[in-house]
This record gives sequence, C-alpha cells and structure tokens, in this order.
Amino acid sequence: MTTRTTTRETAQGPARTPEGAVASTGSSEVSLGLVLLAGVYLILSPWVIEFTGTFGMAATTMISGIVLALFAAGCARSAGLRTLAWVIPVLGLWVIASPWVISRGRGLVPLDYPGMPELNTATWLSNVIAGVIVLVAGIALALSARRRPAHR
Repeated sequence: MTTRTTTRETAQGPARTPEGAVASTGSSEVSLGLVLLAGVYLILSPWVIEFTGTFGMAATTMISGIVLALFAAGCARSAGLRTLAWVIPVLGLWVIASPWVISRGRGLVPLDYPGMPELNTATWLSNVIAGVIVLVAGIALALSARRRPAHR
C-alpha cells in the first residue's frame, strides 16, 4: 500500500532543518511569548498596581503594552516581521525610562495635572521589571532574527 501526500500536507508538515535551527526557533518562540506576556501585563498593570492620580503614566504604560502585544502577535504570525525585531528592545528601553520621563508633571512630557500624587514604588518597579524582560527578550529575538533570515 502506498501513501500519497498532497501539496497541502507537505507544506504543513514539519520542516527538515539542522538541529541548531530548531533550537533557534524555540528560543525565538520563548522570546515572543515573554514579550506578549509582558505586553498584556503592561496593559493590565494600571489596574493591578493601581496607578492612582497618574494618568500620564497609566496611559503610556497601557499604550506601550498594546504595541508590544500586537507586535509580538504579528511576529509570531509572520516570520517576515521578525526583521523588525529590533523595535522590541527599543520599546523595552522606553518602558524602563518612562517613569523618569513622565512623572508628576516634572518630566520631559508633563501629562499629569499639577498637584497629583507622586508615583509609588510599585509603579516604578513594575515598569522597570517589565521593561527589562522586554529588553532581554527583544535582544534575543533580534539576534535570532539576524542569524536566521525569514523565508518568504
């Protein structure tokens, strides 16, 4: 009895790649998962950490989280987008720096109203830890994308 494979089955089957490429794919998937989780956390963190009285910080954290989650989902769906993976570490740096850039009307971009309370320690630590995770995962993803060009 012979088995016939169609073009569709062949295209969806596992690719025959060298052992090193399999490890690279796995590490990039882990990196994308970490970026996606950090993005979702940043979207939810104004409610989890309770950014009371700091509209600017809550807005920039949520927008950064939305961009990171969408970018990670896009990179997971399309290997062609992985050539733009260098954007993820830049966003990670922004998430780390944003509490210092936007803080209580004294930052470079004063988005809060005068007289609002100062950012609490949980807010600062939340952004710094999430930003470091995004930065490290983004660097790993950018390096793996650089080593292995996307197939079109």
